[in-house]
Amino acid sequence: MATTPPVILVFDVGALSGSTPTEWREFSRVGSCCVPQVIYEEMKLLFERSPDPDLERIAKSFNRFYATSGWRITDISAPHAAFKVASGQALTRRARLSLAVGRCGYGLAQTYPGSLIVVATKDRLLLQKLYDIPCVNLCGVPVESLLQWSRTGQRPIQVSQRLQQFRVVHDLPPNTTLLNEGYQRTSPKRHSATSLTPMRKVSSVPDWFPDLVSLLMAAGGLAVAGYFVWQIVHSPQVQQLFFRPVSPQSQLEIHPRQQA
Repeated sequence: MATTPPVILVFDVGALSGSTPTEWREFSRVGSCCVPQVIYEEMKLLFERSPDPDLERIAKSFNRFYATSGWRITDISAPHAAFKVASGQALTRRARLSLAVGRCGYGLAQTYPGSLIVVATKDRLLLQKLYDIPCVNLCGVPVESLLQWSRTGQRPIQVSQRLQQFRVVHDLPPNTTLLNEGYQRTSPKRHSATSLTPMRKVSSVPDWFPDLVSLLMAAGGLAVAGYFVWQIVHSPQVQQLFFRPVSPQSQLEIHPRQQA
């Protein structure tokens, strides 16, 4: 098992409606992104019947974003005492959705024990419940902390604490950079937080070889230039221009003057 487990993000309505499409894409840099089935249905409901034009716009944007995002809808859920409802207790719709998200996060933690499940929410009560659950691969973070994590690679303190516990429980080798280990950014559609760095090729050519090549190229250039000069000098046109023959009549005209 790797020192740092893969991350699965879970979102509630507040986390989605309080973010922009650009920020949704940035969240994908951290890990795989999941939307509980009940939250997806709630976003569809906001898209179709929300009286708030801002929420309607966000829901419409999410509907377009989800189609090509690589995100997943999940109906995984597991009960836990922290998310039980007392008999006869009346809950608001918001409270029911919050409990459903908590059960989904806990269910994913049970289903994928080798992954770290991180629930992104603005609900402080849900964050506290997730913190109180003694599960080393489950935690909650505020949306603002998740956004900073996706942009800088700096893990929220909640995540760092769980990772330390996770390493101890699974007896993983020490990792001195576990708390602040960054990651290389990738395309939002990719869910891996790492990428391969190309290796530089090591040259085995001697240091003097480039100088020899340059010298040979210069000599070759001089030879070619000399050949062209030779061709020009010995061309018929040049010979006729500079080396015109003297006629016999011209010689006769010159000799009398010399005798005189």
